[in-house]
Amino acid sequence: MKRTAAVALALMILAGCGGDRGDGKGGVRDAAPTYRLDGTLRLNQIQVLGTHNSYHVAPPAGANLTPERDITQAPLTVQLERQSVRQIELDVHASPGGGSLRVYHLRGDEGTTCPTLVQCLSEVRDWSASHRGHLPLFVLLEPKHELGALVDGLAVDAEIRSVLRSDQLLTPDDVQGTWPSLRQAVQEGGWPLLGSARNKIVFVYTDNVSTRLAYTSSETSLQGRAMFVYADPSSPLAAFASVSDARLGGERIAELLRGGYIVRTRADDGGVEARANDPSRAAAALASGAQLVSTDYPVPAPSGYVVPTPGRPARCNPVNAPPSIGCTPQDVENLR
Repeated sequence: MKRTAAVALALMILAGCGGDRGDGKGGVRDAAPTYRLDGTLRLNQIQVLGTHNSYHVAPPAGANLTPERDITQAPLTVQLERQSVRQIELDVHASPGGGSLRVYHLRGDEGTTCPTLVQCLSEVRDWSASHRGHLPLFVLLEPKHELGALVDGLAVDAEIRSVLRSDQLLTPDDVQGTWPSLRQAVQEGGWPLLGSARNKIVFVYTDNVSTRLAYTSSETSLQGRAMFVYADPSSPLAAFASVSDARLGGERIAELLRGGYIVRTRADDGGVEARANDPSRAAAALASGAQLVSTDYPVPAPSGYVVPTPGRPARCNPVNAPPSIGCTPQDVENLR
C-alpha cells in the first residue's frame, strides 16, 4: 500500500502540473529559452523541490549512524542537473582561527561534498552560467554556532559576493525597491516577475540568535545585504517564512501565502517518513502551496520512499498561481 501511495502521489503531481566573462564569476554560454508567462507569473507563484543538508555525506558504515546521518546527497551540480532541485540548504561553520567558512553538519558528522562555502557557491554559480533561462535558485544558509565560534552574517555576505556578481543575485534591496519596508513591498508591490528573476540566486539566512541583530540592524533593515531572513509577518523584514510540517501548519501556510510571502516547508524529517515509506507529509507539503518543499530524498530511499519533483523541475503554484493564465510546467522552466 505504501508503494502504491507513493506512485499515486507522483501521478497527482504530474497531473496537477497541467560562456565565461573572464572575471571568474561565470557568464552566458548560450541564448536562453523564452517563456510566454515571464511577464505575468511572479516569483512567489511557483513551487520547487529542495534538499535538506544538501552537501551531506554519510559517515562510514559502523559509525553508529542515526537515520538523519545515514544520508548521502549527490554533489550540488548533480542535484541541479539531474534531480531537478532548485533549492539547497547549507550549514555554515566558522573556521577555527579564521579563514573560509566551512560547510558540514555537526562535529562528528563532517562528511560533505563541498567543504567550504566558496566551493559550494562556485558549483552553483557555474551550473547557473551554463543553464541560462533557469528559475531563480534558492540557497538557505543555516549558521551553526558551535563551541562559541559564532558565524558572522556579514562574513557570509562577503563570501557570497566573492563568488557572485551583484547582477547574479536577487537581494532584499532588489525586491524592496522604493517601498518603505520589505514586508510592504511583497504585500503591496508583489515579488519580481519571473522574467526579471531568472538566472538569479536568492539567499535566505536562517539565523535566529544574537548575531542576527547586527545583520538586520536590530531587526529594522536588510539594506545592502545579500540575504533575506525568516521573519514574522509583523516584521518590516518579512518576505520568507518557514513552516516545518504542512500537515500541522497548513492553515498557517495558507495565511502566509495570502500575505504574499514565500514559504519553505519540509516533506520529511529525520528519516521517519522514508523508513515507513509514508508520503503523507510530502503530499501535504506539495498541496499546501509552499513554494519551497525540502526533502532528504530527491531520489528513492531503500524503502522506495521518494518525493516527486513538482513538474520537473518546477510547476505553477497550486494555490496562488492565477488559474486563468493556463500555466504549465514548461512556462516555469524548460531548459531541454
